[in-house]
Amino acid sequence: MKKLLALLGISTAILAGLVLYSTYELNSPSAAGHNLVPIEVTPIASPSIVEPVKKEVRPEPNQAPPVEEAVVEEMEETWDEASEKELEQEVTLPTDVTTHDSLSYAYSRLNDSERTVYDEVYVGLTNYMTHVPVSTKDPAVLDKAFNCVMIDHPEIFYVNGYKYTKFTTGGAIRRIAFTGSYVYSMQERDAIAPDLETVAQGILMNVYQGASDYDKIKYIFDVIVLQTEYDITSPDNQNIISVLLNKRSVCQGYAKTMQLLLNKLGIPCSLVTGTVSNGERHAWNIVCADGEWYYVDATWGDASYIFDGENETEMVIPDINYDFLLVPYSELSLTHNVESVIDMPNCSSLNNNYYVREGLYFTDYDATALSAAFNRAMSTGQRYVALKCSDASSYAVLYNELVNNQHIFDFVPGKDVAYSYNEDTHKLLFALNQ
Repeated sequence: MKKLLALLGISTAILAGLVLYSTYELNSPSAAGHNLVPIEVTPIASPSIVEPVKKEVRPEPNQAPPVEEAVVEEMEETWDEASEKELEQEVTLPTDVTTHDSLSYAYSRLNDSERTVYDEVYVGLTNYMTHVPVSTKDPAVLDKAFNCVMIDHPEIFYVNGYKYTKFTTGGAIRRIAFTGSYVYSMQERDAIAPDLETVAQGILMNVYQGASDYDKIKYIFDVIVLQTEYDITSPDNQNIISVLLNKRSVCQGYAKTMQLLLNKLGIPCSLVTGTVSNGERHAWNIVCADGEWYYVDATWGDASYIFDGENETEMVIPDINYDFLLVPYSELSLTHNVESVIDMPNCSSLNNNYYVREGLYFTDYDATALSAAFNRAMSTGQRYVALKCSDASSYAVLYNELVNNQHIFDFVPGKDVAYSYNEDTHKLLFALNQ
């Protein structure tokens, strides 16, 4: 007897809104053909998690948020002759220091005066300078410049904020002096950095010569997802140490490591922060592949599923969720809200989207393409096939043919097949019990 079983208890945080789950038994063929008979319907409440977490390290209430805001401390002093003498010199950039390059997306979005402050902040942070006079009297400009430096430079793992002093006369700001806030001393930084570079190069050495932008991005995405456990209690979980050295992190660690490694491969990649569906803070990336921008969320690629223990043996859990690998804004915006100090590029292309590149994107029922997708999955030992449809109409056609008309067994003959579906994102996922 063949069986077609809907997956029970899959996390809506990962599959972005799965709300209906049913269990079905597919009877043996009759004269009229297969009969799909519902034997049980079990509604699954949406889990109250925002980011996917490994089952064994699920975060507890009242712990630190996945994205921590920079620590900013403000002080005020009266402008006098001593402060004027102390702060009269502008920051001079060393001739051998480069504060940015062609991959520095945040820098590229600043105007000339903001870029000057960016340079001053970068030099101050990387040299552990204190009381650095900056060329703006506006704390908001300083804050924007600081955040842009941190967006562009994931290698600055040793800073978690800054403090500044406003020198005033009669309430008017005459000068601002800036000092970074450090979680590691310069000596500690210099001891940790080589280890980070060694691990990074060990990952990058496996990128084959001539790899496409898509191949590079998917490879780094896969490595980060497979080698990292989501753990809100992990030390350094706001920076690259947690992923490269500790292998346990939260979203900001995932995103900064994605950026660091792709930038080393010459792929433009920047950090994005904002919120997700329930308002929780989150971090992910924008990435440029073949001249077009996309969103990537490696944290949500680290598939964590919450399921009913009674049905655990009936489920197949994909190791990696590709729903957020190279997606346009229209797809991302269903679950993510961008809140950035800089404007985002236009992200509307599907050319390098995972489902498109892997032959899993459908605009209609295409038996040849479906056969290729399932044959490829079974020949390479995959345990599931995820299909993405272009719109509600194509999804309805695919669902009707594969599930209602049971044509799934044209492609998986003699197999038991479990499935889940998401009408909102037009996705079908079939688990293959091979």
